[in-house]
Amino acid sequence: MSYIDEINAFDRRMHRAPLSPIAQLLWYKLMQFSNRLHWPEDFQIDNKRLMAEINVSALHTLIAARQELVEDGLLTFTPGVRGRPSIYQLLSVEMLEGAHPELSTENDTEDFLYEIKDDITGYFGYNEALGKELQQTVEAIWKEFLPGEKPSEADAREVFNYIYTQDRQEDGTVIMSFPRERKEMLAYAFEIARKKRAINWKYIGGIYQNWARANLHTMQDIDDHEEERYQRRGVS
Repeated sequence: MSYIDEINAFDRRMHRAPLSPIAQLLWYKLMQFSNRLHWPEDFQIDNKRLMAEINVSALHTLIAARQELVEDGLLTFTPGVRGRPSIYQLLSVEMLEGAHPELSTENDTEDFLYEIKDDITGYFGYNEALGKELQQTVEAIWKEFLPGEKPSEADAREVFNYIYTQDRQEDGTVIMSFPRERKEMLAYAFEIARKKRAINWKYIGGIYQNWARANLHTMQDIDDHEEERYQRRGVS
């Protein structure tokens, strides 16, 4: 992370979709803490220290501010246990802002181009069979992680963007596919989000940003990385 770039990106995000003042202050304090630790992947800090940092006396105020950051896709949080503080992991705001340019309303021309880009049926290699496969994939994810809810067209586009690949053949034709591994990675991201009670596309995007930052591109990469983390924490 670049400290200045992250602050600038956070400022832009808050200008467009501001969180509460306490949540914003908490983000700045966590950034300062991470910066002093030279940007670890995650870090531990106890509630009393954080409450003192943001000058609040009620624990529920800290919890509410923290949940705002989690729901906005800016933070992952693992509650601590007796004798071990909670674990925090800041997600890159700069990457998040760059990953969702369609949220910007400053340029009507750019909005029009992104609207065209979101028409997945216009992608090279897309066909009716892939459309059915995409629908089945979306339905399977929603049945597992969001039972009772109905996915929107925007949800289907998000799933598509995470699972599709395009390969150009020697004759110049483009073959599109939805590799099984990409589906597994998306399902695993949903599983992580479910455990954090934060199933939303901002949070899912943050998970993928962390994977990219750690150079994790396959399920095997992710499994190996998590095993190393457990071992570093003394968990077998």
